[in-house]
Amino acid sequence: MRANKMILMIDDDVNLVNVVKMVFEAKGYEFSEAHSAVEGLEKITKVNPDLIILDVIMEDFVAGFRVVSELRTIEGDSKYSAYAKTPILMLTSVVRKTKFDFNEHVGTALLPVDAFVEKPVKPAYLLDKVEELLQKATCNPETDS
Repeated sequence: MRANKMILMIDDDVNLVNVVKMVFEAKGYEFSEAHSAVEGLEKITKVNPDLIILDVIMEDFVAGFRVVSELRTIEGDSKYSAYAKTPILMLTSVVRKTKFDFNEHVGTALLPVDAFVEKPVKPAYLLDKVEELLQKATCNPETDS
């Protein structure tokens, strides 16, 4: 097991990713990034993240939802089945664009993620939320990736 937790951020906003990367690396986290859903799925098996920060709207309006679907589908021989319990924090502006409140659906079949945070977000809040999710995963061995 790694001494430092690996965070994978999948988001097409390069500036945001760079800021988040600086914050997390300053706190001792390993950090990897991808800028599309396709690239993110490829990176997951390479970096074996302890937690994923995921945007929704990237190469299309639902790209992030497809990533969640791939990771949370455990039927068959999915190459992502080892990551079915990896915590996912969805960080997005989709609520502003759709006017649909996804917060009440976190953890359900509709939105099987561990947290939902609306952009813009303060880096300190994001860091606290990630640490909270990692702590829950550590306390509950069934959710370890």
